[in-house]
Amino acid sequence: MTETKLSDDLDRRSIAIFVAALLSLWFAHFGIRYAPGDTSRLTELCWWSGTQIVSYLVVPLIVIRFIGLMPSDIGWKFRGTSSHWKYYATLFAIAVPFVAIASTTAEFQERYPLLEIIRGQLGVWHDLRIWWIFYVLQFVAVETFFRGFLVLGLAKRFGHASIFIATVPYLMIHFTKPPAEALAAIVGGLVMGFLAYRTKSVWWGIALHVSVAALMDFLSLGHKGFIW
Repeated sequence: MTETKLSDDLDRRSIAIFVAALLSLWFAHFGIRYAPGDTSRLTELCWWSGTQIVSYLVVPLIVIRFIGLMPSDIGWKFRGTSSHWKYYATLFAIAVPFVAIASTTAEFQERYPLLEIIRGQLGVWHDLRIWWIFYVLQFVAVETFFRGFLVLGLAKRFGHASIFIATVPYLMIHFTKPPAEALAAIVGGLVMGFLAYRTKSVWWGIALHVSVAALMDFLSLGHKGFIW
């Protein structure tokens, strides 16, 4: 029986990615505990987003420099991706009716936008503009980490199994969300992981994630009387 051995470099790369992922997931979850006390909700959310950006974006971009990878190796590339928009546009079209139906529920409107807005509140748009900048960067970080760093970073070692490896922690970070949204994270993680694996880019995934989140906030704000 012939034994196939992976190169030492490849083994070290996989270990480095796993160790970095463990530390990143820990800080992304517990980092909010180190936020300054007696802060506004906006400051608290921006701090939380900062922990996600550091954990899921800054750390992977630093780690790959030490394991022989380039940003393009974890999906940070545009070249050759122009034709991929059709896949993501289809996913967005599928998501729209489900988001629209969910937006009519009290649970949805209580949760979104994450920056709590109540009916009749004044001066909300200034705070929302600041929050949305952090919110978008947070999605750049999440897609880079789960679909880039984990799926593409581990693809050479684990092949298509890297999609499932990345989906497990992706589901777990949704455990604080409503059950239906957490369930959708399984499907989303697998589908988005497969598309990233196939296209070798995370940018259309980022665009999709931001678009769905923007739709969720838009509909919630609309139901609260801020848009219509």
